Amino acid sequence: MIDIALVPLDDRPVCRTLPGQVAAVAGARVHTPPAELLPAQRRPGDPDRLAGWLAGRRADAAVVALETLGLGGLIASRLRDDPVAAVLGRWAALAEGPTPVYAATVVQRTPDADDAGEEPDYWARHGRALHAYSAALHHDIGASRLPTTDVPAPIRRDFLRRRQRNHVLNQAALGLAADGVLDTLVVGADDTAVAAVGTAEWQWLRTWTTWLEITDRVLAHPGADEIGAVLVARALTAATGHVPRIAVACADPDGLDRVARYEPVPVGVGIASQAAAAGATIVDDAADAVLVVHPPQPGRADWATAPPPDTDPAPAARTAELVRRLLAEGRPVALADCALGNGADPRLVADLATDGTYARLAGFAGWNTAGNTIGSALATLVAYQVGRATGTLDERAARRLLAHRLVDDHIWMSYARPRLRHERGTDPTRHDHVPDAETAAVTGRVEHLLRERWRQLDAIPDLAVRPGSVTLPWHRTYEIDFTLEDHR
Repeated sequence: MIDIALVPLDDRPVCRTLPGQVAAVAGARVHTPPAELLPAQRRPGDPDRLAGWLAGRRADAAVVALETLGLGGLIASRLRDDPVAAVLGRWAALAEGPTPVYAATVVQRTPDADDAGEEPDYWARHGRALHAYSAALHHDIGASRLPTTDVPAPIRRDFLRRRQRNHVLNQAALGLAADGVLDTLVVGADDTAVAAVGTAEWQWLRTWTTWLEITDRVLAHPGADEIGAVLVARALTAATGHVPRIAVACADPDGLDRVARYEPVPVGVGIASQAAAAGATIVDDAADAVLVVHPPQPGRADWATAPPPDTDPAPAARTAELVRRLLAEGRPVALADCALGNGADPRLVADLATDGTYARLAGFAGWNTAGNTIGSALATLVAYQVGRATGTLDERAARRLLAHRLVDDHIWMSYARPRLRHERGTDPTRHDHVPDAETAAVTGRVEHLLRERWRQLDAIPDLAVRPGSVTLPWHRTYEIDFTLEDHR
């Protein structure tokens, strides 16, 4: 059995648990550090002890989020002031632990919201203005004067000082790849836009990757939270020597040319890089399996911040028809639902559930950004194909992951969460906080809504959410955790 050591980006389920679920599909195992070493929302992890854990770990490969190893987590990387030298000292553990090393780093985001839940405190008042300033800086690169803004000078300087430190560390990560310390490095663009300082930084890093002639081991594309799962898939392909050949299909002719919200490039560009990062090859003919993309839809609707009353039935019907045709041809299919941000298309899910089509998928994703969705769907499909080729496919693990994503990506994100937030009267454009005194009532209501929609869909009837297992990992309603159990 293949054993992989994972230093996750943080303790959220998509970062800490999803990589292990993907590995299990191919009969492999993922080992993570003790919970007390990992970050928990704004509380940073312990990077020095994490470095010790990694250096002393025995495994067949390591998948490492550099923000966690160097600074204690994704949010910690935005908040802490550790000097570059201290971070590089912790990264020395990369040469002392399991090899090969598959690592990820993230270009810091500039969210368009007055919300300091995951940012420095000044974001609560100046978040949207900083987002606009960031876009103006990108537009005016090379100009003799800085763009005008109402953001106070000390805040502007702190914002850019933090970004400059992050960019220096990302450059150092490129150096580790060039020196062979890292077998693979993925540079993710976290919640960005076509115009943003982060997009400029990301483009600079891509240019340096070309100049250093390391494009064979450094990939850059939109995404962040899914990269752990993607690199686990890459570790599986490397360990087994099997490189899946995957075709990409979309029911809308221009669908792969569309740019999804929170991203700087068309989804087709992201898919090519995500597949390479996962250890797969994109082909037009003689494919082993197919990734079907439900493409971004027009408008600003978003299941977290601006949930729509309904979605267009025509695109969902076209995608469902394409999925059925490919399955009828005997092709393994994973579905990446990128129609709207932060949740799956209810019409598409319901259509696929009516006749058992959903349960026949090799993988599904429809969460958060298009990069998150595409990367995790590809990772699942790669693990599925590696398992098939090597005889280690765990059909039960694949079915549980399929059910898990159905619960999380649709039943929670695009069905239950908008209803719960409406009932609580919370502002969907800001992260909320659920006090300890209200947690039991909130999780109980969540569980009721999950059961309600699960019964309506009846997509995978032999599994169900275990009663009492729903939790709020970050004490807010944006994400949940839960456990599935057999249901006979």
